[in-house]
Amino acid sequence: MPLKRRPKSSPFPATATDRTAMRADSRPPGSHRTWPAPLAIALGAGAAIGCLTSYAQGLLPDGLAPLANSAGSWSAIAFLLGTLSRHAWVCALIGVLSLAAMVVGYDIGSILRGYQPAMGMTLFWLAAAVVAGPPLGLGGHALRTRSRLTPAAVGAMSGVLIGEGGYGLSFIAATTPPAYWWCSIAAGTALLVWAIARRFPDLRSATAATGVTALVAIAFVAVYSLNLIGLFT
Repeated sequence: MPLKRRPKSSPFPATATDRTAMRADSRPPGSHRTWPAPLAIALGAGAAIGCLTSYAQGLLPDGLAPLANSAGSWSAIAFLLGTLSRHAWVCALIGVLSLAAMVVGYDIGSILRGYQPAMGMTLFWLAAAVVAGPPLGLGGHALRTRSRLTPAAVGAMSGVLIGEGGYGLSFIAATTPPAYWWCSIAAGTALLVWAIARRFPDLRSATAATGVTALVAIAFVAVYSLNLIGLFT
């Protein structure tokens, strides 16, 4: 039986081009420049939702009217868009870009409806997008990857929804439907319960998520009651 010959290796050293090709081949499929698509989706979705929010202010029934003037709904959208990428830095940028696009889209919708956006309001919400966007986007990333930060991420999002509901009931219930704010509290609570049951059922993580929820809810009410938007108008 003839012996099988081993394939001969090339006597020449690998060139820089060869090494680059080998590194590229060793990367997992789909890893080449995957970040532009999530960013484009975040921008497009944010602009569309912002524009629809402006139109919804004149179309929604009274019971749902606060939905078109709610920080919680926009925050939830930025949080969910943060699940689009497995790269943390992309998700942080998604949070900023999606919220900023919502602000711009809202202004465009207002102009199309015949209203002139207030520059101070626009600057305030753009500043809020820069501050709140990264945590929301990273929160979505943590939920997707099930990292150690998942309890804190879910707690923060739940806290925003519960906190806004608490603020609505405490400060503007006389001029807005209280049922909506109770629904916001219920949504935040449901998110927390679902995450504990499906993502981190251990006692330590559940306690951490619940604690973050309470802290963020209290902080939300405290910050919103300061009327910081007055600094920009």
